[in-house]
Amino acid sequence: MATVAARAGAALPTLSKAERRVGRALLADYPSAGLVSAARLAERAEVSPPTVLRFAQSLGYEGFTDLQVALRAELTSRSNGPITRLPSAPEADGLLDRLLRQAHAQNDRAVETLAQLPASALEAGVALLSDTSRPLHLHGGRFSHLLAIYLAAHLEQLRPGVRLLADPTGSDLGAMIDLTRKDVVVLFDFHRYQRSAAELAARVHRAGATVVLITDDLACPVAPEAEVVLAATSTVGTTYQSMAAGFLLTELLIPLVMDAIGEPARTRMALWEDQRSTELLG
Repeated sequence: MATVAARAGAALPTLSKAERRVGRALLADYPSAGLVSAARLAERAEVSPPTVLRFAQSLGYEGFTDLQVALRAELTSRSNGPITRLPSAPEADGLLDRLLRQAHAQNDRAVETLAQLPASALEAGVALLSDTSRPLHLHGGRFSHLLAIYLAAHLEQLRPGVRLLADPTGSDLGAMIDLTRKDVVVLFDFHRYQRSAAELAARVHRAGATVVLITDDLACPVAPEAEVVLAATSTVGTTYQSMAAGFLLTELLIPLVMDAIGEPARTRMALWEDQRSTELLG
């Protein structure tokens, strides 16, 4: 089921000017802004309380109270760790049957959410990743850092100026201090979202640099700090939140970036392969 943030983001272009103000106020401090009274949210958005009600109804809720119920359900879901989703007993089917059934479900879910990516966000993300005049930094959370490593390993074959941030507050602090408006920081943050990711995004934003967020949900706390958000999930009835769609999205970005850079990317790849020729066995 779509989150309140996903509904709001999708509906923004069709809303009235006043309702868009409510939507932006909600997304700028999500989900906290939606858990206050309608009057408080209206004050923050500089609109009337009835506009908040109309905004909720435009998203498909019966009213603002119904919207808040959905927000609280999201928070409950987010707070549940994998141990709370452990099945009481293993399924009776064979291992291969279970594996394939879950694979089909996650694949269908991944394709479904990738189809919902706004074309404008995808185009903006690829443009930033392929702009060789802008230094590119990548970082992720406890598990999603694997995606950052994977994308960085490929991008450094295609373009210069790629740096993986392993420890932004420690060994990579110098890179953080040196951030300028030209820098782009690609941040991976998947459920369960990390406070350190939100703090890093805020720091990047204060430096004037650009944040590209790759996540599993538009409700990610980092989203308000990001100029570009690419969200994809494949979680379907699993104990752990799945990053399969995140890996798929990350991998699919690589050829798009290669095409956007053009011949310089191919030349760099050829040089890369030549330098590694003595190391590779096949």
